[in-house]
Amino acid sequence: MFVMMGVSFYAVRLLLAELGIADFGIYNIVGGVVAMFSSLRGLFASATQRFLNFEMGGGRNSNLNNIFNMSLNIHLILCLIVLIFAETIGLWFLNHKLNIDPGRLNAANWVFHCSVIATLITIMTIPFDAVIIAREKMKAFAYISIIDSVLKLAAAYVLAVSTGDKLKIYGFLILIIAIVIRGINSFYCRRNFEECKYRVYWNPDLFKKMGTFAGWNFLGNTSYVLTNEGTNILLNFFGGPTSNAARAIAYQVRAATMKIVTNIFTAVDPQIIKLYSQNEYQQLYNLLFFTSKISYLVLLAIVLPLYMSLEFIMNIWLTVVPVDTIIFVKLILVLILVRVFHGPLDTLFKATGDIKKYQISNVIINIFNLPISYVLLLSGYPLYIVFVVMIALDIVYWGMLVILTNKIEKFNMTEYFNKTIFPCSFVTILSLCIFYGINLLFDSSIFIEQQIYSTLLGFFSVIISIWIFGLSSNEKSKLRKIINNKISLKTSDGL
Repeated sequence: MFVMMGVSFYAVRLLLAELGIADFGIYNIVGGVVAMFSSLRGLFASATQRFLNFEMGGGRNSNLNNIFNMSLNIHLILCLIVLIFAETIGLWFLNHKLNIDPGRLNAANWVFHCSVIATLITIMTIPFDAVIIAREKMKAFAYISIIDSVLKLAAAYVLAVSTGDKLKIYGFLILIIAIVIRGINSFYCRRNFEECKYRVYWNPDLFKKMGTFAGWNFLGNTSYVLTNEGTNILLNFFGGPTSNAARAIAYQVRAATMKIVTNIFTAVDPQIIKLYSQNEYQQLYNLLFFTSKISYLVLLAIVLPLYMSLEFIMNIWLTVVPVDTIIFVKLILVLILVRVFHGPLDTLFKATGDIKKYQISNVIINIFNLPISYVLLLSGYPLYIVFVVMIALDIVYWGMLVILTNKIEKFNMTEYFNKTIFPCSFVTILSLCIFYGINLLFDSSIFIEQQIYSTLLGFFSVIISIWIFGLSSNEKSKLRKIINNKISLKTSDGL
């Protein structure tokens, strides 16, 4: 996770330096869809993963190959739908509506077509991701993710020595990376898992069951993708490519920080689904509440120091900081803290198999995002208002999720708030007070050393607050046991 964060941040620095702010913004708005689909691969994979884990939990491993092959068929259909819409409506919109310098339209079209093909390849990689996650091969999942990040860093390095149109070259390189990752996933899965042997298979009943689930899941996740890309288009209309560049940096920060909690969800999701299939409700909800809390607290420990020292970090990280980048990143950091509570509840709905109502709620909330943002921008509000709207609607969506979750068997809303929301809220308020107190003590705007000291002091203060007030005595005891076991194991290996 930390390797990927470091690689991702450095790659953005190189890209911004080599492409320039304008072309960096153009790539973000034209090629941003493939980036969004790539970042949501785990969420899309969860549809197939749910059926695989449900069968595993019930001891019906003989059905896994059928599920995998039907998943490939479903994702092929989704590819055809994406291709038709992208190369008709998407292509027209690119050439007639976006705010792009006419001299760069040719390069933008090249990047668009490369991005469409890369998106299709990414979609066809999803069933293989689902098998890796369902089988809980997290080491393989981590290595493939690291290879993906390193290849993107290498692509940024290639731009530094290339002499042609760097925007076109980068779009083509991203397509090549998508093909390589698809090949690695396919090779690994076919070699290690019997269920990944492809054969022509069609079962109308299974297609209806999986298609309905995957369709609702795809609709909800795609509405999220389109909302994010829609706000990117609004920023282009009102702020031009420069605002797209600022937004791209903000979303890169989001992707890097969210990798940590995404990997936690990826590791826990199969367990939640298996426990539900076995009717182990007490273990299920204990795991769900703990996952929600620890994911938020881990993210808080990263986000809060970053938020408080953002201007200092940005000036070190980037050679040029586009206008509005600081405020965009700050609001995105708030947004991901709100969204982190969605993940475990999403998995619970997927475990039940009844995702229609919750995905409809997701779509409805996302529909309101664009028109509200458009009206506010048209009324003269600053560009960052689009992120304020996203935060407000995400809070509303979380409230709807909790209400819907309360109808699931054995779910206790009071217990959820006592074990998750209240401890997280208390630690957040306490940590904010500590950080503001530290800022009053240190005039960090004068010396770099003071900025570093105040950031580190704040970070360790958050960690201490999490340990004292965020974790229960039972959780602390288990954590001590894990740490002691790790130390004992390393000591015995050394001896």
